Amino acid sequence: MGLNKITKPESLAKQVTKALRQSILNNELTPNVIYNEKSIAQDLGISRTPVREALLELSAKRLVKFLPQKGVVINTFSLQDIDDAFEIRTALEVFSVQKLCLNANDLDTTSLEKCLTDQKNAVTSKDEIKFMEADRNFHIGFTRLTKNDYLIDMMEDIRDIMHLMGFKALAITGRMEAVVKEHEKILAAVQQKNVSLAMDQMRVHLENSRDGVKTVCDGAQIPV
Repeated sequence: MGLNKITKPESLAKQVTKALRQSILNNELTPNVIYNEKSIAQDLGISRTPVREALLELSAKRLVKFLPQKGVVINTFSLQDIDDAFEIRTALEVFSVQKLCLNANDLDTTSLEKCLTDQKNAVTSKDEIKFMEADRNFHIGFTRLTKNDYLIDMMEDIRDIMHLMGFKALAITGRMEAVVKEHEKILAAVQQKNVSLAMDQMRVHLENSRDGVKTVCDGAQIPV
């Protein structure tokens, strides 16, 4: 009909979801503390309805868990959960680098190189939040370069959980430096379009990350 689409303002519930999600990812919401809709709504200066909608969405993404008649807590993951999550992540990310090496004729890795630089700067400044932000962008960056929207959506969903698991592993001395070196090897292999090496380097990196998370976990549940 030739009509222009009407751009609707973002709903309040979506704004609340983004705010709470960011607070969770930055570890600003304390694990093992019960939060309720009323107190969150009061802190944000809004009604409880959009808060409820936001919490339901975050629950669907496994970032929070509802406690009947009490409120919500930041979710926790068992050792099996960690293995299961990394199993899916490995499948997605190893496939991503394989696809890039096989199909990308003119691969622009500028964005990935910037992520590496940002991570190195974060190591120097000992800024864990900026480090994890660059880490997230680095990994999702490979997936985005595949231009497979389904793959990108799956990675976006699982990366919140991976972000929080990885954040805990940064407590291990030297892990930040080790991650940078592992990332350099992955990127170099992709730039060389060395399929087997890129896939192997990604697997090794994710195995090291998984083992680091489980070491910090030490048999208990990890708050995320």
